[in-house]
Amino acid sequence: MIDYEVLIEKYRPKKLDEVIGQYEIIKRLKKYVERKNVPNLLLTGPRGSAKTASAHCIARELFKDDFSLNFKEFNASDERGINTVRDKIKDYANVKSIGDVKFKIILLDEAESLTSDAQNALKRTLEIYTNSCRFILTCNYSSKIIEPLQSRCAIYRFKKLSPQNIMKICKNVCDKESIQVQQEVLESIAYVSDGDARRAIGIIETARLTSESNIITIDDIYQVASLIDKKTIIDIIKTALSGNFVSARIMIDDLLIDGLSSLDIIKQTMDRVEDMSIDDKTKIELICIIGEAHWRISEGEDDAIGLHHMIANIAQLGSLI
Repeated sequence: MIDYEVLIEKYRPKKLDEVIGQYEIIKRLKKYVERKNVPNLLLTGPRGSAKTASAHCIARELFKDDFSLNFKEFNASDERGINTVRDKIKDYANVKSIGDVKFKIILLDEAESLTSDAQNALKRTLEIYTNSCRFILTCNYSSKIIEPLQSRCAIYRFKKLSPQNIMKICKNVCDKESIQVQQEVLESIAYVSDGDARRAIGIIETARLTSESNIITIDDIYQVASLIDKKTIIDIIKTALSGNFVSARIMIDDLLIDGLSSLDIIKQTMDRVEDMSIDDKTKIELICIIGEAHWRISEGEDDAIGLHHMIANIAQLGSLI
């Protein structure tokens, strides 16, 4: 049996220097490691921006061979109640560290999932066990962390990775895995992943596993990531604006038949409006129409009806131009 390591885990940063796109934050985190004195941290930002990976890197560089003995991770979305704080976290925090670092580290991933009671219990725990344990909390939205807990942590706000950084990460993975990709493929992956490095690497892995060769093409990305050809979306908008509602509706139905979700279609339609050579007033009207369609479908409207409604409104707008 051949062992296969998932690419997302294989290329997860092992050192802080390997984290891409968060240079100012990493520079400060490295200072903590150098001084062997890490405060309680709150790492917040969008998914796939290396928050959890950075926390692991801090612990690995700090504890070295004693990493597994001094580092414990809890996923707050699985263990979110007050009993987790009272029992599991306190029991671990109360035990002294092993090695030359005077404290252990507890990582609370997805900390915004903790209940209000659990967060209130945790704020006192941070103070009581500060000599034996430090906490790193990660979350997507810091607004969901109570203020008393935020005030006890040094807060670092990770930003969404730029397309250039996503392409750099993907190119590095492809080169090491002997995967052949063109520049337009990397650009498509960067567009679909929307700043999420984890999703970008996942797309590469899925495309490679479904491809018959070690070459990833733009068609592979379209299929794996539910990406619609740019020209197709623009043609739909132009057809509707010209007043040809029936043809535009058929084109939308073809996308639904191909298995694309309505929200994927709407998101990509919104993105392509910016690329169209039309006046700003028309763009504003189109964005309002597409935004309304997104809201209606998110609130439970039937996918096909919601998209047909959107096309009808675009066609009506075209008649007024």
